[in-house]
Amino acid sequence: MRRRSRGFVIGVALLPLAVGVSACSSSSAPKATEAPARASAQSADPDHDVWTGEDLSTLLLSVGDLPKGKRYKVQKGYPINSGTHFGGPFSKPVKARCDWLLSTTWSDASNVGVASYAGSYFANAAQDEYIEEIDSYRSTDAWTAMDHLKKYARSCSTFKDTDGSPIIVGATTKTLPGLGDDSLEVDMTSNVNTVEGTTTVVSRIGHDIIFSGCTDTRSQAIQTAEENARKLATTVKAKTGN
Repeated sequence: MRRRSRGFVIGVALLPLAVGVSACSSSSAPKATEAPARASAQSADPDHDVWTGEDLSTLLLSVGDLPKGKRYKVQKGYPINSGTHFGGPFSKPVKARCDWLLSTTWSDASNVGVASYAGSYFANAAQDEYIEEIDSYRSTDAWTAMDHLKKYARSCSTFKDTDGSPIIVGATTKTLPGLGDDSLEVDMTSNVNTVEGTTTVVSRIGHDIIFSGCTDTRSQAIQTAEENARKLATTVKAKTGN
């Protein structure tokens, strides 16, 4: 699994990948009926009601929440979070690469800076991996970020991954109803292994965006990513009030 300075990745170069996009709402701005008091408070204080990274880490799934038969273990150095300090906006736009779809680096493809984050990374002896992340945003930034992420994912239907032996990755997006306010799933496979896959589910829950990614056989990767995304979304929604 590839790493990045802020978080972790959800792709293995030799595994096929999967990406899907689901949308319950496609608006880039919150509706007037969505938490007007919170929106008003955030306009006066951008950090109002934004959870710190330490607080977000309490919402992450644990080994006990993952499929029992897979024997996942938390990997060294995880969970991680942004602590008690809030991040700022991007200093300048970044040019997103399609191979970011193989990692949570692709959250940066939104070109919207997160206020805080938390994430964890699990793997087992068979080298199956599961990764999760919660990114919290200020004001209407989560709506903007989600719109940008959907456009980015849909623009990367085929790309080359050169981390190791070069492979061609095919990525498909699909809707995933009933999860969060606006969700997408990306399903990826490679030209060298069509049995294995990587699936990432991304969902906006109010002012937060969650990532749930798994590498495994294609069917198992999809099942694990979706099931755990729903668990994570339920917890985030219940605890944050989004």
